[in-house]
Amino acid sequence: MKIQTLFCHLFFSSVFLNGLDLSSGGVLSKSQASIDVHHYDIDLRVDPYKRFISGKVKIKFTLLEATSVFEFDLYQSFTISGVLINGMNLDFEHKNHTIFIPNPDIDLFDTHQLVIKYGGSPPVAKRPPWDGGFTWETSESGHPWVGVSCQGNGAHVWYPCKEHPSDKADSADIKITAPDPIKAVANGLLVSKKQKDLWTTWHWKTQYPISTYNINFTLGGFNVVEKTGYILNKPLKIVYYVLPEAEKGAVELLNLTEEYLNFYANSFGQYPWIKEKFGLVHTPYWGMEHQTINAYGNAYKKTKLGYDFILFHEMGHEWWGNYLSVADWSDFWIHEGFDTYAEAMFVEEKFGWDMAIQFVDERYKKNIKNDYPVVMDKNGTTKNPAGNDVYYKGAHVLHMLRYLIGDEIFRSSLKEYISMPKELEKNQTSTKEFISLIEENTGLDLQWFFDVYLYQGELPILNVKEKFLKEKLLIDFWWENKGFVMPIEITYNGHGGKTTRKLVLNNKPHRVAINKKEKYELDPDHWLLFDTNRDFK
Repeated sequence: MKIQTLFCHLFFSSVFLNGLDLSSGGVLSKSQASIDVHHYDIDLRVDPYKRFISGKVKIKFTLLEATSVFEFDLYQSFTISGVLINGMNLDFEHKNHTIFIPNPDIDLFDTHQLVIKYGGSPPVAKRPPWDGGFTWETSESGHPWVGVSCQGNGAHVWYPCKEHPSDKADSADIKITAPDPIKAVANGLLVSKKQKDLWTTWHWKTQYPISTYNINFTLGGFNVVEKTGYILNKPLKIVYYVLPEAEKGAVELLNLTEEYLNFYANSFGQYPWIKEKFGLVHTPYWGMEHQTINAYGNAYKKTKLGYDFILFHEMGHEWWGNYLSVADWSDFWIHEGFDTYAEAMFVEEKFGWDMAIQFVDERYKKNIKNDYPVVMDKNGTTKNPAGNDVYYKGAHVLHMLRYLIGDEIFRSSLKEYISMPKELEKNQTSTKEFISLIEENTGLDLQWFFDVYLYQGELPILNVKEKFLKEKLLIDFWWENKGFVMPIEITYNGHGGKTTRKLVLNNKPHRVAINKKEKYELDPDHWLLFDTNRDFK
């Protein structure tokens, strides 16, 4: 999801205070859990002048357990005109943003097709992309310019689906009929475009697994700027669908895209959707990580270090969030914290370690609240009260983990985590699975680290007790938190000049003696997050 340079990306907990009262995730009902969705075929006519959408969605699914009723999600304001399963017309009830359909006794473990015909005015996004819905704008040419955002509120703000992070479809077809001369741009590759009566149907298809919120489209009078890039020496179509008034700068954007993609590929493995494209589409909101067609509305702005933050960040979600994804929003930090930390790795590679230290201090530390755990109880929703800590503190947890286990194991583990076989299908994962990988690769029990930094809100407390004895300053250090054994570096001037030591601390005092006239600095490279309880005598 989109991040501002200062307030990096999203006050997720506040999104819903003034916007739609809809969210994704939570506890699956028995009926919802019985369904495994394989494919969405979305076929909609979008009238930007009336701000109205209509059409049908075909959902291929397997029934895994017996259930008397099927439940699918769709925003309540839409009118449903028909529901069919395997060609049979069925009764239904639409209430509380859920469609209830009686089971006509279909077979278990076979593939079935549900068709839902509907239409209506979708909700208007008040603060896209944080608040879900449609953004209806007009470009300088006078043509409609339409964007869709739905990560926080769920894809059911515009099409019927099983709105839950645990169920990624195997593939999707997106057919959008829009008035000429505007284009409809969506995920995957363009299969066809068919014109009839001054309207054109744009048929896009992705053959990769995809989350519901990543299925997306944008309308506009776009020009197409493209190039063939080479990612780890493999050819990739890189394309930007941009309004004519913003085309100046598009070529440079694509060149930056190739550079940033190679950074991610070198760090985490090949671009996951190499057989389709890396697409950007000019949107009337800042940005969002829609798989193979990232929303981009940053107007080519650069950070003070000279890189395009929105381009870089949303691109990173192609690895962290789109390819590797979570089945429970309680683990959302894996999408956002990992992607956010990739930026620190990029800053280090491009501008050096000193700049990376400054970046971590200014971007992460200053914005961490510590009010709630980063990882909440299971069956989480997108109304995560941890807010920005999912991003900043999540990223800083990885920074500290790198310090704890070493750079080589850390980097190789991240790359392994992306592509290794998972307990869940379609490359879905959990915090517990990540912890298991790190412990396996290090041979260490690190639950004490994750318990404090992920599963509680408060920071660990370092006790520091100082006293003078003749010409010496005696300092005792120990952690207040039971079982917490994080090492910490200390720098001071010794007999041989400046000395840096790594103290292995636990719950018992560890004494350091220095000349009373000397000053010392704890954690000189600012690796760690902790509070200090000081006692001076």
